[in-house]
Amino acid sequence: MTVKVQRPIKIINDCGALIDDNDVAQAILWATKIKTPTIHHVFQMGNYAGVTVNREKIHVHRLLMEWQMDCKLPRGLYVHHLNENKMDDRLSNLAVMVGKYHTSHHMLGVKFSDGHKKKIAEANHKGKGMKMKKHRDLPIVDIVAAFNRGQSVNSLSKEYHVDWATIRSRLDENPELLEEK
Repeated sequence: MTVKVQRPIKIINDCGALIDDNDVAQAILWATKIKTPTIHHVFQMGNYAGVTVNREKIHVHRLLMEWQMDCKLPRGLYVHHLNENKMDDRLSNLAVMVGKYHTSHHMLGVKFSDGHKKKIAEANHKGKGMKMKKHRDLPIVDIVAAFNRGQSVNSLSKEYHVDWATIRSRLDENPELLEEK
């Protein structure tokens, strides 16, 4: 009879990251699906500390927060280093943030130079920046009247050369004009 016992994990910190070896070892055991080696190296992965779990490389800060929360973090959540040191992966230095708040936190007080503003304007002009929807002025009263007479949203969209979602949103924006059926 073969006894399969997971031996304690030893962490070797090759990159000098600030970590709690015991927390990282427990997080690896939590995340592992197969019997894992007893020695794990923490290495530099980009600007962050990384470790291999289940034959996949993962950032240590993300692994620790997933272990702490006992679930995989969805794509829109970010692990923020409170002291801004990307190599400080102690649990007391980590917090989970929603993407837009994480970005706005890091961009708070940033002043763009005139040259940088010019580059942003050029990129936007070339269509590489933020996409803005075109706003079409449509005769709302005529659209609502045709809809109330029984014309479909699809036929109205073809008539006014717009997407059906545009017609639907204009109707939803003006519920007071629609007849009660």
